[in-house]
Amino acid sequence: MNRTRNTVKLLALLLVSTFAVDDPEPIFKALGGELEMGYCFGDDIAVYRQTADGKELLGQYSNSAVPPPDSFKGRISFSTDVEGLLGLKITNLQYSDSGNYIRECWSDSTMENYRKHYLHVCDKELDFKEISLRPGTGADLECNMDSIKNATVKWYRGVHNVSLFMDTKISLEPLQADFKSLIRVHGKGSFLHISDEFILDRPRFFCLVMEGEQCRNFQTIGLPGEPELKTIYRSVGEDVVLTCSVDPLRKNHWKTPLGQVNSSVTNNQMFLSTSMNSDYSLDIQSLTSDHSGSYKCFSTFLVEDYTLNVCPLLESTTILFSDKKVVLQCNFMSLPAISGKVEDANVLWYRKNGEKDILIMDSGDPSLTPPTDLQGRVKLSRVNYSLIITDPRKEDSGTYWCVVLLHNDKTDEGNDEDAYDGDDGNNENDGVESPSWIMEEEYMDMCLFRQVTNLKFDQSTKVRKVDHTPQPEPKPEPETNLTMYMLCVQG
Repeated sequence: MNRTRNTVKLLALLLVSTFAVDDPEPIFKALGGELEMGYCFGDDIAVYRQTADGKELLGQYSNSAVPPPDSFKGRISFSTDVEGLLGLKITNLQYSDSGNYIRECWSDSTMENYRKHYLHVCDKELDFKEISLRPGTGADLECNMDSIKNATVKWYRGVHNVSLFMDTKISLEPLQADFKSLIRVHGKGSFLHISDEFILDRPRFFCLVMEGEQCRNFQTIGLPGEPELKTIYRSVGEDVVLTCSVDPLRKNHWKTPLGQVNSSVTNNQMFLSTSMNSDYSLDIQSLTSDHSGSYKCFSTFLVEDYTLNVCPLLESTTILFSDKKVVLQCNFMSLPAISGKVEDANVLWYRKNGEKDILIMDSGDPSLTPPTDLQGRVKLSRVNYSLIITDPRKEDSGTYWCVVLLHNDKTDEGNDEDAYDGDDGNNENDGVESPSWIMEEEYMDMCLFRQVTNLKFDQSTKVRKVDHTPQPEPKPEPETNLTMYMLCVQG
């Protein structure tokens, strides 16, 4: 499932790039590095360098007999690492490689798209630097001038495309009039204070330190990576707390399926933790199916991202265990909603760890690695999807739950059998087309069942320990001198 979703993301990005771009998009590389010009769908790729005399062909996949220009000989190669996609790679980049490039993608003798780029080859690339957020509002951007005399700075901002917004060789004001109210410039332009509005879309910033026309170094400056999407499964009637840590002086809010929630816009089904600290958690009580959906916590930009899936059914059991194998059941197969659809169900097993829900097993993803402490001791039964823990330990105590979804993972690559314990024999449904309803959007990832198991160590079961510590030999008792004893009695 993860592999399919990653492929979809890659294809989406590539489809965006199919539109022609008139303004060259900048690319920053260090001296001696390499540049990948691609990727292209179709059967051919051609890359040109723009010169004063026109376009100079560097390489074309379908016409490998044409050698590259002398200055690029031995440095041009084609890449086919991703199946169905073509790329052209330039290695051992030189200062003289800086300039305009055009990449064309062809299919059936028709040019499908092209892209323009301007390559900047700099002395070196500095390590990524995290944006310094100001409490309350705004952020500071500082470019490392590296003690270069007479240096100027080029500032770029990248969201979907990368564009120049300031060149201190030209002016200490932004090139775009709309940005002038969002940026304050300090010193010679190597230090900027930017407003919250300028970082709403989580842009990346690039600064190039220039000495004349030569780039001496470049650096990427950005916010921490976007938060990981957390999927939460709960049942009707339960409560849930979605945690979020924010800057209390900023304009914070939650986006929910039931509308926006903040300190001034409230919802009687949800409660905010609004104390003067970083806790901005959302407390939702007595869950209903209406609460299912996307929850996003913002503090200028996205801080936490949740998908809450409210399951209609809940069973709760308690299991006492000692040192023998323990089996956690998921009793969903007899439910009317599952009737005839067991083969198409996806079963997940979770464990509660503090405030986190830890995924242990996924029947649709045999490559999933269990938590470290359970590795080698946990299996998923292929017969009834129960969770089997061998060699259980006291530390395994806690809350576990299974979740049953309707989701079609049969299109994914891989063999599910490696994830299971046991074998039911031949599957008569192999090769049979999935029912049409399974791909309908209303059924995708629908939670039909959730069963909670409280696993408790049985304190009354005591394992008798045998002490194998060597014991000292007992001291021999002193011998009794019977003759002396008799003499004393007679005397």
